[in-house]
Amino acid sequence: MPKKQKTAIIAPLGLSPPVITAGTDSAGFRVSDLVIIATKDPAVLGGLDLIKVGMSIRAPKVQIREEILPFDDVTTTADNLTFMERVVKIIREERVDAGCDRILLNVAGGRKNMCITLALIGQLMNADGIFHIGNRSISLFNQNLERLRSDIGRIHAAKSFDEKQAIYREKEKEFNHLLFPPKSEYDIVKLPTFPVDQDYVSGLLVALREDPGALLRSEKVILERHGILEKGKSHYYISDYGQRFLDAFI
Repeated sequence: MPKKQKTAIIAPLGLSPPVITAGTDSAGFRVSDLVIIATKDPAVLGGLDLIKVGMSIRAPKVQIREEILPFDDVTTTADNLTFMERVVKIIREERVDAGCDRILLNVAGGRKNMCITLALIGQLMNADGIFHIGNRSISLFNQNLERLRSDIGRIHAAKSFDEKQAIYREKEKEFNHLLFPPKSEYDIVKLPTFPVDQDYVSGLLVALREDPGALLRSEKVILERHGILEKGKSHYYISDYGQRFLDAFI
């Protein structure tokens, strides 16, 4: 019997948990793994709890893994580079350790810079698809979310997972409609991707680490424009930003 293919979705989480669950519900593939990247912001963590509880009832076979960033928000270049490092690690872990055949990126949640970074890193690492959620009834969507905010807070404050599930079941119909709305209410927006030569990317990263001077002049010029290299009087060298960028991959 052939091995069942495993599909992972990686998604940053902001203040709208439904974009994560709706994306998982309509990804076009049977999702086996869901990795949620969250900050330490209490409202974000409350949404994370809601997703975990809702998925445990609606889709209990999906393995959920959380990655908590060490800050409340991603508002600086340093924060964004830390986020990038985590993304690289997660994609590798899902490919190798979790044995996922397909990696999809949901860029509908989290800060804009997080979503842009996730999409760009996914492109470099040949993710199998990147998508966004297009909501047709954003005002209604937000109203339903705000109406349940206090109950989401109760779920987050509950001490045990059983207690969290019990609170969810008190308003299961409302919560299910929030997290898993009818598919007629939103669209999956497929973002354009194109495969990147992994041998070239690996070779470029190794050359940057070992001997930037060995790069082609055209490569040095482009990398300088992107802030990864800086030009001295007689040679190019890696910038502080470039070193952080390189550290994420090596």
